Amino acid sequence: MRTNLSDKVTEWLVSAIQEERYKPGDQLPSVEQLALDLQVGRGSVREAMRSLLARGMVSIVHGKGTFVNQPRFLLGSYLVSFTEYIRRLGMEPSSAILSRDMINPDESLCSILNVLPDEKINYLYRLRLADGSPMAIEKSYTPYQRFPDLLVCEWTATTSLYQILTEKYGVTFGYSKQTITSVPVDEDQSQLLQVPVKTPGLSVEEIVYLADGTPIELTNIVYRGDRYQYSLTLPGKPSASAS
Repeated sequence: MRTNLSDKVTEWLVSAIQEERYKPGDQLPSVEQLALDLQVGRGSVREAMRSLLARGMVSIVHGKGTFVNQPRFLLGSYLVSFTEYIRRLGMEPSSAILSRDMINPDESLCSILNVLPDEKINYLYRLRLADGSPMAIEKSYTPYQRFPDLLVCEWTATTSLYQILTEKYGVTFGYSKQTITSVPVDEDQSQLLQVPVKTPGLSVEEIVYLADGTPIELTNIVYRGDRYQYSLTLPGKPSASAS
């Protein structure tokens, strides 16, 4: 019965946060007050709080109380641009261009993008924002030979790289491969993302391919760890008869 009550308290708190009865930054009532308001035991409330902590929906500040976190965005298992994803969430995406240039590829870029050492690479370095708040730092590398004049297109705060690749160059995206690691945010990144130095971030290296396996982009992105979480659906283990 206690578990059922804690589940109900959890559902109530999740709904209250999602409906912004408790907004990001708000302090939740104490365990004692919630138990009194919801007419349940304090143990049920504590279990519900542990569930919210595990989901990243709240944080405990010792000596002060429990506070609602900013909502976290999912890094999922499908290929979609930052611009499209943020718009799906009902927010306004934008970017601040930090650098755009043609560069000479190093050995790693040559190997990943299948280009020769004397070929040029389009380099686009941007700060990505949602409703004006910094979310990620993105470095994009694309072959100049395949996408000439990419960097001289009209780039504004709302320009989508993937939209340009689709409309100007006729790209049909196939799939991507991601490598995700946890990194401490350095001093330069902390200033751009407006978080303290050494705050945990999610570093994602993504290689984007055409359907035939041709690599067309390497992206290195550092996401704010307090605003993103990784989500992946895995298939069940195949039975012995299927092998």
